[in-house]
Amino acid sequence: MSKRRGPLGAAFLCLSLLLAPAAWSQSVAQPAARPAIDFAAELKAAEARLFLDPTDLQTQFTRGMLLAELGRYLEAADAFRRMLAQDPNLLRPRLELGRVLMLAKDYDGARYNFEQVLAHELPDGVRRTVLGVLSRIREELPSLTASIDIVFDSNANQATSVDEVEIDGVRYRLNADAREKSSTGVRVVLDGRVPIPNHSLWFVRGVVDHLEHDGKALDFSYLQASAGRHFKFADHTFTVELGHHWARYQNERLYDGANWTLSDFRVLRPDLSMKLALSGMRLDYPAYPYRDGWQHVAAATFIYAASPDSRWEMNLDYVDNGAKEDAYAFRLGQLGLRRVDEWGGGWITGVRVQAGQGRYQAPDPFFRETRRDTEARLEFDLLNRKIRIWKLSPRLHVGVIDRRSNIDFYAYRRGYMRLGLSGEF
Repeated sequence: MSKRRGPLGAAFLCLSLLLAPAAWSQSVAQPAARPAIDFAAELKAAEARLFLDPTDLQTQFTRGMLLAELGRYLEAADAFRRMLAQDPNLLRPRLELGRVLMLAKDYDGARYNFEQVLAHELPDGVRRTVLGVLSRIREELPSLTASIDIVFDSNANQATSVDEVEIDGVRYRLNADAREKSSTGVRVVLDGRVPIPNHSLWFVRGVVDHLEHDGKALDFSYLQASAGRHFKFADHTFTVELGHHWARYQNERLYDGANWTLSDFRVLRPDLSMKLALSGMRLDYPAYPYRDGWQHVAAATFIYAASPDSRWEMNLDYVDNGAKEDAYAFRLGQLGLRRVDEWGGGWITGVRVQAGQGRYQAPDPFFRETRRDTEARLEFDLLNRKIRIWKLSPRLHVGVIDRRSNIDFYAYRRGYMRLGLSGEF
């Protein structure tokens, strides 16, 4: 089976039918004049051949296509995943994996694989079809990202590890509550978008993020509800979103307020996309009114499919956090870079580095000095697409953070590990 070129017509036709219901209806109304195929019998024969030679890529591919014809889309997806575990550069299996995930309504998984397809050398018509499918996924179809992770955090409260601090020339020893605390917990994240029926460019969106630690002293919950609309132009899509958000910490209300986002998405090249966003959220703290204010974020995200089995993701962020009292207002710039690689044997790795620098607007009320922070973050994640639990792959994610500050009390180091399930690949 060719890695870059080959008989792709049937797969491309299937993709085109996903985009053109009328063409699908026409094809049903005028069936091809050929004998009916007994897909179940063909599948049984393919599985018998695989029993004799489990590494035969052509038979694996045939089995996946037959499973798809029988409507067993998730089983077909696993068949194509096993082929990519042997060789992540294969084009047809990745294309078909994206297609069956679309049919199974796993649009986020389909999006990743179609984006990687664009790293191949494709005919113009095929490339346009894939880009059209990706546009539908981003703008017209429902989306749900869900994760549940077991979390270990060496510094769950993001507090200092120093024993003493100096204030006005006097040294004070910190009690245990003011210092770093390790904890184990569970984190659940749901992020869903649903198009409005008959008005697919309109949507409602909800985000739930709940982190529950042992002892409940560090529990955190976040909820966001919003509505928005996509505006499609010839070469880009502009999106407006408005809503409200709420946060709780230690089972008490932390902050809430309105939020809005303006974003623009465009494909710079078939293998390179860019998203620019400007957002704002109101932060009203009932227990800390001196922190009340708007936080504005300008962000740029780039995704580059460097090759069929690798990709780069880069983000640039600038945060302007206002507050009623300038001592709690700050500006922060961040740069992040992530590399994802697929390896033989089904292994997939991700490495991310991020650096940030922030400065507060006025001297700290306790330390009489204007706070300046720098932060470096390194993250690594690992999974194997051949290992499947409830149709998902276990993923290990580890990270370290080193925050330095001109005020020792705000400097800390933190290590964390998350073990959860992912359907992204």
